[in-house]
Amino acid sequence: MPEPRRRDAAATREALLGAARDLISRHGVEGTSTRDIATAAGVNQTLVYRYFGSKEKLITEAIDNSGTTGEKIIAETPLDELPRALLEHILDASAARRTNSYSALLSSTNDDTLRELVRGKLEKAFTVGLAARLAGPDAALRAELVIALLSGIALLRDKLGTKAISAAGREEIAAHVERMCAPLLRG
Repeated sequence: MPEPRRRDAAATREALLGAARDLISRHGVEGTSTRDIATAAGVNQTLVYRYFGSKEKLITEAIDNSGTTGEKIIAETPLDELPRALLEHILDASAARRTNSYSALLSSTNDDTLRELVRGKLEKAFTVGLAARLAGPDAALRAELVIALLSGIALLRDKLGTKAISAAGREEIAAHVERMCAPLLRG
């Protein structure tokens, strides 16, 4: 009799998180079941509950764990280099990675539950992180404007495929982004 296959708990958790991000970005929270997530991850539905306890906890963790590279860039990059670094991050991400990333979740905020989770993540990870590095009373607003600009570029280029942004070279976009962001970062 063959031995039962051992499960790799870390790999299973990551597969469930990735499947949740992908499905939620395409179908919203209400349009995604735990069965759908488990099937996409190639595991039994009971493992969703074993590893996360509930669909809500799985979704919360999936969103909490997305966007960490952007957070690191915001925390560690000198302010004058930040717009280009974030833009490079957006442009370098492959289409497959973007599907399982924060930008994919941002574009699917027509679901109230997901909108609240994404808003909380955005404020905690990006707005607060960047605003803490900026001087002046309107630092949070300026931080959100920088993130809005970069998120908009990702949306127009990757989701909508607009002609000008899709056709523009990396350096051309970066030069414009740096000029637009400089006054926001200086205050």
